[in-house]
This record gives sequence, C-alpha cells and structure tokens, in this order.
Amino acid sequence: MKTKDLILETAKEMISQVGFHRATTSNLAKAANISEGTIYRHFESKEDILLHILAELEESFSYYIEGVRQKLDKDECSFDMIMADYFTFVEDNEVDMKIMLSTYGLLDSSKRLMAVFLKNLELILEDCIKVGIRKGILRDVAVEENSTIIMTIIFGLTRMHLYWPNQRDVRTEAIDFCRRSLLK
Repeated sequence: MKTKDLILETAKEMISQVGFHRATTSNLAKAANISEGTIYRHFESKEDILLHILAELEESFSYYIEGVRQKLDKDECSFDMIMADYFTFVEDNEVDMKIMLSTYGLLDSSKRLMAVFLKNLELILEDCIKVGIRKGILRDVAVEENSTIIMTIIFGLTRMHLYWPNQRDVRTEAIDFCRRSLLK
C-alpha cells in the first residue's frame, strides 16, 4: 500500500471512531507507524486529508448514480433496486459516510457533498416515479413531494444503520412501505 493510501485509510478509521477534531496528525502518524512529517509530505493539513476522503466518497457515489441512471435509461428501474443498491453503497462506504455525516457542521465541503448526495438521490427517485407512472405501475402522485419523502426515509435509515447498528434493521420493510404507498 502506498504511503498516501495508508495515511488516508488510517485517517478514515481514526476520524470515524474519535471524530475529526479529536483526530490529530500526531496520533495519525503513530497509528500508521510513520512520522508526522511524512503526513505533511502528502497532505497540507488535517483538513486536506478530510477533503481527499470526501472526494473519494463523492467519486464512489457518482459511480452509484451513473449505474442507476443507466438502468433508468433502459426503463429497468424500481424502488427496490434503487434502495437496495443505495444501502449496498452505504455498507461498502460505511466509514466514509460516517465521516461525511459527522463533519457536516464543520466544513463547507461536507455540506456541499451532503447536498450532492441528497439532490442526486432525490432526482433518481423522481425519475423512477415518473417511469412507474408512465408504465401504469404507480399511481399518478406528486412526483417531487413523494421523492423527497422517500429520500428522507432512505437517509434516516442510513443514519440508523451507521449510528445504531444494533437496532432492528427495517430497510426491507421501508422498501415495501414505499412501494405499497405508490402502487396502483
């Protein structure tokens, strides 16, 4: 593993466990078994490390969105698929998601990324509802309002999964609930 990647992976674990403010470059260097100077050869600051982590998460999310868009373009979209794929994305990027959520109030870059997540999720849900209405599968509902409601449910479940993993997992029931509320 390259030193830069080692620093990023160690920082991800540390920030997700102790928070951004309590993670220090000194502790990061110790955990990665490198000198603090090595960190500064690769990154300008602790904030720069966080920006790299968020950029990686944004890139991963764009791949998820691109995959959903391709399915939407072929009319191969369903709420089940969007939500199941999203929850898989969250599980695959659990540490990074925790970092984004925990630094939301601290950095504009976290706020911007959160806005990108929510807006893109809402837009693909809108398109999925439109496809379902056009195919006659879904009731003719207020598209924007319903996609916002579903996006809010998804994001709430994301937070539950990340911060309260021992709580009962109701993601399957949430998918069923959303589907039942829109089906003809």
